[in-house]
This record gives sequence, structure tokens and C-alpha cells, in this order.
Amino acid sequence: TEFTASLDSKGQARVNLLQCRPLGMQGAEGRDVKIPEDIPTEQVLFRASRIVNGGIVSNIRYIVLIDPQAYSSIQQLDRKQSVGRLVGKVNAHPAVQEGKCMMMGPGRWGSSNIEMGVNVRYVEINNTSVLVEMAREESGQVPEVSYGTHFFQDLVEAQIIYLPVYPEDSRAQFNTAFFKQAPNVLLELVPEAESYSDLIRVIDIQMMEGIESLEVIADPQTQMAVCYLLKKTD
Repeated sequence: TEFTASLDSKGQARVNLLQCRPLGMQGAEGRDVKIPEDIPTEQVLFRASRIVNGGIVSNIRYIVLIDPQAYSSIQQLDRKQSVGRLVGKVNAHPAVQEGKCMMMGPGRWGSSNIEMGVNVRYVEINNTSVLVEMAREESGQVPEVSYGTHFFQDLVEAQIIYLPVYPEDSRAQFNTAFFKQAPNVLLELVPEAESYSDLIRVIDIQMMEGIESLEVIADPQTQMAVCYLLKKTD
């Protein structure tokens, strides 16, 4: 339910109901969604809390990561704007369309205020299965979904799982080493993006030795989620 509230000159509150929309909770109905308790720490890429919707996404092949610190240090407005267009090129690549993808970036995806996050249109991220908004307090990047926006409604209707992640939070178990050390295949997908290779990382899980796949489990009942690697079995 979306509403506005205001106080008149006498201090009395006035509340206006603007609209009411259904919010689909993938995983809240049907099969149970339960996070395993025995996931080895070294296989966890991150944990999230305060999730909006839930579900299970298996066999994720690509991770598209926009480095929050590198993004916040960009001074040129046109370069920040071009990040969203480049994400759109990755999103439209046939390999990404064929394989499942998880996108991670600073602040609020789709915001018209480019300082708050990556300025993308829905069509530029529509092939992702999981959308992660990363918050780093020193950069002022606080993920905060606008539930009334058409962008967010598109995510819900497409059953794209949205996850807010706070890397500095010890409970997040954010695996910084993995994201920094994993090979970047950005130029294999978009050869003309060489000047962005320090800003945008594309990780191909199939290239990771000993790794079978990547899985995300988000439990809407506990409001907790985990992203972790599944190792190959003999």
C-alpha cells in the first residue's frame, strides 16, 4: 500500500491512500524455501537480510559485478551514465541470455539519480535472475527499494530476486577475496569495454576450477538469503 502523510497547522495528521498493489512472494507459497545450515564458510559468497521476495535460483553461470568503490570515485557524469549502457550490452549477449545471471552493483539499481546507484532501464537488466544492491556506508550507497516504482514492479512480476547486501556487515559473510581474484571475462562478451575492466567484472562460474555451479536461496519467511558455490563431486 502506497500512501502520503502530512500535518496541518493544528498538528493533525492527514493520510491519503494512493494505490494498493499485490506483491508476489516467490517461494512464500508452493515448495518450501529453506537455507541449509551446513554450508562451508569458504563456499559462501554472501548472506543477505531484509529481503523482499524469495525463491531458489540454481545453476547461475555469470556474475556481473560493478565495483562500488570504483563507481563512487567516477567524476565524469557521462562515464557514470555509460556504465548502465554497458551493463545493457552484457545483458543482451546471447551467452548471458542462455545462462542464468546475477547482477551486483552499488546503491539503487534503476534510480534516475545517478549518484544513488546504477542508472539502468529495466530492459538492460531483464535477463538477470538475481539483482543485488550493495551498500557501503563510506560511499553513501544505501540500497532502498522504491516499492511504488514501475521498475521495482517489473522485478516482482518477472520473479527476479532482489537482495540488499551490506559487505561491511560481519553477518553478510561477504567473500571479498573471491570477487577480486576471479577471472574477469568482460572483454570476451564486450570487446570494446577495455576501459571499464577495472570497474565492471564478469565472472563465469564454469571457468572456476572444482566448482559445479552457483546457487541463491532466499527465504521470505525468515527474511534471510545466501549465495554460495556448489563444488563438483567425484
